[in-house]
Amino acid sequence: MGEFELIRKYFTLHSNEVNLEQNCVQLGIGDDCALINIPHGDVLAVSTDTFLEGTHFFKDTNPFAIGFKSLAVNLSDLAAMGAEPVAFTLALTLPDSNEDFIAEFSRGLFTIADRFRISLVGGDTTRGPLSVTITVMGKTPCNEAIRRSGARDNDVICVSGALGGAAYGVALRYDKSKIHGNPDSAKAFNLLDYPNPRMDLVPFMHKYRVNSALDISDGFLGDLKHILDSSEKSAEIEIKDIPLSEALHNLPADEQLNYALNGGDDYEICFTLSEKDYLLWQDDYKSGKAPKIYRVGSIKELSDNRISKGNRVTFTENGKAVSRHIDRNSFSHF
Repeated sequence: MGEFELIRKYFTLHSNEVNLEQNCVQLGIGDDCALINIPHGDVLAVSTDTFLEGTHFFKDTNPFAIGFKSLAVNLSDLAAMGAEPVAFTLALTLPDSNEDFIAEFSRGLFTIADRFRISLVGGDTTRGPLSVTITVMGKTPCNEAIRRSGARDNDVICVSGALGGAAYGVALRYDKSKIHGNPDSAKAFNLLDYPNPRMDLVPFMHKYRVNSALDISDGFLGDLKHILDSSEKSAEIEIKDIPLSEALHNLPADEQLNYALNGGDDYEICFTLSEKDYLLWQDDYKSGKAPKIYRVGSIKELSDNRISKGNRVTFTENGKAVSRHIDRNSFSHF
C-alpha cells in the first residue's frame, strides 16, 4: 500500500467527516495547508508531543492503545491551559505499511478524537523507526489561558485524580515476573495505556478562577516544581492528602507514595486557586455540579533560605514538617 492510499484509507475519509461538524476548521486534509478559523475574542493554544517506541511505549503495546494515547496526552496539555480542542496534525513514521497495525492505530486515534470532537487536519507519513508526532490546537478566551506562572501566596494546591497507577504499570512491564496472578496489573496497564485527558475540568477551571496549572506527565513532584519555578513560589504538601491509585493498594506504603509523587503518565491536572474559590468548587462538587478534586497542599512565599537550598517543597504530616527522607525523582529524557 502506497503512502497516499494509506492516508486516504485510514485517515482522510474519517477526518473529513468530522471536519464537516467542526465550525473552526475551514479546510482540513487534502491541500497544502489546513485553514482554521479562530473565533473573535479567542486565542489559539498549540502543543506538540513526540511518541517514540521504547521511550513512550513498549514494543509490544497494542497499536489501538498507541493511537489512543498519542492524542490523549496532547489533549491533556490543552486541558491544563484551559483550552477547548479544535484540530490536530499527525506526523507518523512507520517501518512498513503493515495494514493490521495501521488499522488498529487509526481506530484508537479516532476513538478519542471523536470523543472530544477534534479534527485531524493534516500531517505527514514517512518510513523509518516507529514514531508518532502530534500537534494539537485548541482555543481559549483571550487573557484567560491558564499558565504555570500564576500561582499566588496561600493558593490551595489541587490534583484532579489519583496518582501513581500508570507508573506502576510501567514497572510491571519492565518486570513481567510480577504480572502473573497480580490482581492490580490490569488496572495499572489500563491507566498507562488509556489516559483520560481532563477536558471535563476546563469550564470549571475558568469558573473558579484557577491561577496556575499543568498536566502531570513526568511525576507530580517534578511537574509541581515547574509551577513553583515559573511562579517563584514554594509549597507545602500534606502527605496523607495525596490521592493514591487503587492499582497501588497492595504495595507497601512507602512504595505507594513513591509512585504517586514521582511516577509519570498520570495525565491528571495539578492546579492552584484561592481558598475562597476552592471552597466554592467543593460546595458545587457536593451538590453534584462540579468534578471531584483533591486538596494536597498550599502555595507559600519563597524564602531566601529555600532559594539557597534549591528546595521549593516541604512535606507535612498532620500539618507538621516531615523529617524522614522522601524521594524526589521525576522523569527526565536527559
